[in-house]
Amino acid sequence: MQVNITARHLELTPALAEYVRKKMQKCERIFDRIVWSQVILSVEKNRQIVEIVLHAGGNTFRAKEESIDLYSAIDIAVEKMDKQLKKLKEMTKLHRKSKTEAAEFAAERTKKRLSTTSKQTGKDLIAEVKSFEVKPMSTAEAIDEMELLGFGFYMYFNEGASQINVVYKKNNGAYGLIEPEM
Repeated sequence: MQVNITARHLELTPALAEYVRKKMQKCERIFDRIVWSQVILSVEKNRQIVEIVLHAGGNTFRAKEESIDLYSAIDIAVEKMDKQLKKLKEMTKLHRKSKTEAAEFAAERTKKRLSTTSKQTGKDLIAEVKSFEVKPMSTAEAIDEMELLGFGFYMYFNEGASQINVVYKKNNGAYGLIEPEM
């Protein structure tokens, strides 16, 4: 994998370049068909910003992170990239399987995440109740999770707003967000 490193408003030391290359090798261990990656390190006032653009398997992935410490920003950005590559690898495996195997795999994965129970009401309005663990994540991560599971909507705990939100897919392909008013 070719790793290009760009430094903006800071000096790219050999130790820093080696640290970035070492971390990017972790991505290559997860998904071996990575063509190239561009790592942009920049400093703006007190913010250390790391942006990674990676081309693998005909897809382009981006991860951007900022922190007070440049090394921790690199670590977090690489973790985000790893998560995206793991999803790509999972989807690649899924497409290689036959349709029945793929459906069984998706059902098994969903079953692990959801517990379903039936509740009877007076008018039998609720046929099924699904419960799952609400995880703290960003809106972008919630959309990725919703797409991965094949749901039309997804409830999650928004880290930024510190509240429960729901993202959903609209008929035109765009996404919607439901936030409670406090």
